[in-house]
Amino acid sequence: MSQRTTLLISLSLALTAFLCSASAEALNPNSLTGNWEVNTQGRCGGKNAEHLIMRTNSTFEYGRRGVAEAVGFWRIVDDLVVFDMMSSPASFQDIHSELKDMNGYDIYTMQMMPIDLQQDKLDAVASIGGQMKRFNLKRCQ
Repeated sequence: MSQRTTLLISLSLALTAFLCSASAEALNPNSLTGNWEVNTQGRCGGKNAEHLIMRTNSTFEYGRRGVAEAVGFWRIVDDLVVFDMMSSPASFQDIHSELKDMNGYDIYTMQMMPIDLQQDKLDAVASIGGQMKRFNLKRCQ
């Protein structure tokens, strides 16, 4: 990654942290534990929904269609939620059709910065593998 790209990512994260300092005050383990769906458009239970389960023992599971694609540990560091995960290399594509050909697992770290943290809703920016993405989560039962 070029120095310019790294600088732009760092500046973006710093600006986001500054603009969101009020919502970061609510960031604590109790506000994050639960069953979340990713990019739900405000509805829960979609057939192909992505699920993020964050447990009180600091473990998490991410998956789709009832199948875990990544597992690991999460922690809060300053205004970030850090996920250390183990996953198949196919997990960020279509794991269900590709997993049969995969051998081995990889370790990833993702950093998520909440932008707007509410009781059962969370907007965030995340960085993994040099890429940044904005998404929303909805706590679902």
